[in-house]
Amino acid sequence: MRDTASNEETSPQLFDIEAVRDMRGLRLFLDRYERDILRPIELPAVLSAYWFANRGQFRELLELDAELSANASLMPFAAASLAVGREHLRLLKPMYDQRMVQRFRKCVVAGEARGWNPIVFGIFLSIHSVPVREGMVQFGTQLWSGFINSAQKSCHLPDAECTELLREYLDRLPGWIEGVITHSMGAEGALLAAVS
Repeated sequence: MRDTASNEETSPQLFDIEAVRDMRGLRLFLDRYERDILRPIELPAVLSAYWFANRGQFRELLELDAELSANASLMPFAAASLAVGREHLRLLKPMYDQRMVQRFRKCVVAGEARGWNPIVFGIFLSIHSVPVREGMVQFGTQLWSGFINSAQKSCHLPDAECTELLREYLDRLPGWIEGVITHSMGAEGALLAAVS
């Protein structure tokens, strides 16, 4: 087992899904995304947003949004995450009785928050009373399926290999989620996600 990644594995172009051309490139991209984005940033952000929304901690949601916006690691994925988050907020707009959703949506529209997908997803889980572990599995499943399906379509990758790759990443997901939850839980419930 190697302690450090090779230059090839950490080169910036491999952190661009558009640069994926084959199964090896897709695996390198997914491994890096899992290690650098999903586990340390996105899953903790979903969990934090869930707890903040449960407790009505609106200021903390805005602070989490600002932390994600300041995180340079997320910049290659900002446009996609913000587009998905804002679309989810648009779909939640009719929920006038959900004050937290309406306040957050107004802040996004006014430019006071950006509307990152992990935050909106965490709020969604809270207002619909979805168990957090189940919801985080849904988040990861949507993410991995989106990446793999996109690469499969654009690169004409084999169905069977893509299905097996997706299964591999989904099989690891519950363990990562449990690790995030265990690490985040303290005397006060959930700590702010370590996103910077």
